[in-house]
Amino acid sequence: MGLSRERRCLFVACAIASGIVAVPRVASASPQDLFGFGPRSIAMAGAGASIGWGFETVHTNPSLLAFDHERSLSAGWFGAFYDLDANGPFAAEAVSGSVIGGTLPLPFEGVLKDRLTLGLGFFTPFKLVARAHLLYPEKPKFPIADRAQSVTVQLGLGAYVGRDGFGGEYRIGVGFAALAGLEGSVIVATDASGRVGTVVEDTLIAAYGPIVGASYDIGPWRLGLTYRGELSGPFDVVIQVRDLGSIVVPPLHISGLAQYDPHQIEAEVTRELGPFHVALGATWRHWSAYPGAVEPTVRCPVSPPGEEVECDPLIPEPPHYSDTVTPRIGAEGVLPLGRGVTIKARAGYAFEPSPAPEQTSVPNDFDNHRSVIGFGYGLSLSKPLPRIDLDVFGQVHVLHDRDHHKPDGSVFHTHGTATALGATLGVNL
Repeated sequence: MGLSRERRCLFVACAIASGIVAVPRVASASPQDLFGFGPRSIAMAGAGASIGWGFETVHTNPSLLAFDHERSLSAGWFGAFYDLDANGPFAAEAVSGSVIGGTLPLPFEGVLKDRLTLGLGFFTPFKLVARAHLLYPEKPKFPIADRAQSVTVQLGLGAYVGRDGFGGEYRIGVGFAALAGLEGSVIVATDASGRVGTVVEDTLIAAYGPIVGASYDIGPWRLGLTYRGELSGPFDVVIQVRDLGSIVVPPLHISGLAQYDPHQIEAEVTRELGPFHVALGATWRHWSAYPGAVEPTVRCPVSPPGEEVECDPLIPEPPHYSDTVTPRIGAEGVLPLGRGVTIKARAGYAFEPSPAPEQTSVPNDFDNHRSVIGFGYGLSLSKPLPRIDLDVFGQVHVLHDRDHHKPDGSVFHTHGTATALGATLGVNL
C-alpha cells in the first residue's frame, strides 16, 4: 500500500510538471516593443521619440508630454494576428485588447505654470493578464514575433525646462512601464487516509522598467532621445512532493521569463516641411543580455561548508542573441478641410533585424529579419466643433525568408507576416 501511495504522488507531481512545461506556447513580451504604442507611433512604424503627441509619449518620449497643456482622454481597440510558417503553418494566437490613455497638465502657478504634464497609457488584452508559453526545445516557435499578450501599464511626467541663447527649447521627461509576473507553489502530498492531494498558491507580482526622455526644438527641427530600461516579467512556480517515504523528489522549478524587453536607446530627428513632418531615427536594443525564456527545472542544493554535493542539472541552452539597431522613417501630413476640421495621413517604414542566430542545433527558436510597414489616418475636430480626435492605424510585419540548417541535413524554412490594426477615439476636456 505504501509503494502504491508513493507511485501515485510521484505520478501526480510528474503530471503537473509536464503539463506546465509542455504547454504549447512561447515566451511573450510587451506589445509596445513589438508594434509601438499609440495611433501615431504605430502608424509611423514605431517613430515617436521626436514626433509623438498625447498619451502615447509615455512610451515614445515622456519629455514630449510637456507640449500638451490640455486634459485629454482616449480609448480604443488594438488587435494583431499572425500568418507564420516553419516548414508548414505555425499556429500563433491572435491578440485583441483595449487601449486607454490620457494627459493631465498639472495646475501649478508661478514658475511652474504650463511646465509639467502627466500622462498614462494602458493596454489590456481581453482574455488574460500575462502569458507564458513554453515548448520543448525541439518544437518550432517564434519567441520574438509572437509576443504581444500581456497587460501593460505606463506612466510618465514631462517638464518644460526653458530656452537657450540660440532660441532652442529643452524638455525632459521620466516615467516607467510595468508588466505582470507570477510567483507560486504547488504542494503534492497524501493525507491521513492515503489519498493524493494538491495545494496551489500563486501571486501576481509587478515588474518595472524606467523610461527617460529628452527633446530639443530649434526652428523647424526637433531632436528626441529616449532610454527604456530592461523590462522583464518573471515567473517561478515551485512544485514540492512530500510523504513519499524513501523516495526523495527535489523541488521542481517551472520558471523563466514570461515577458522580456531589452535595454534600448532611441534617437530621432524630425523636420517640419510646411504641412508635413518627417522623422528619421534608430533604436538600439541590448538583446545580448537576454538570458532565455526558461530556467533549469532542478537546481543544485547549497552544499554545507567543506562538503561537495554531486549535482548535474539539465540547463537550457543559452539563446546567444545579439544586439540590434533598427532604422526607421516616418511621415505625417496635416490638411485643414474647413473651420475646425483637420485630417491627417501617416506612414512609416522600419527594418527590424533579428537578434537570434540561425537554429543549427536542437532548439528551434525561430526568428527572422522583419520589414515593418505602418499606415494610419486621423480626423481632428476643434472649436467651434466638439474637440474630438478619431484615429485608425495599422502595421504589417513581413518576415523575410530564412533557412535553418540542422546537423541531420534537414532544413527549416521560416517566413510569414504579422498584421496589427486599431482605432482610438479621444476627447479634449
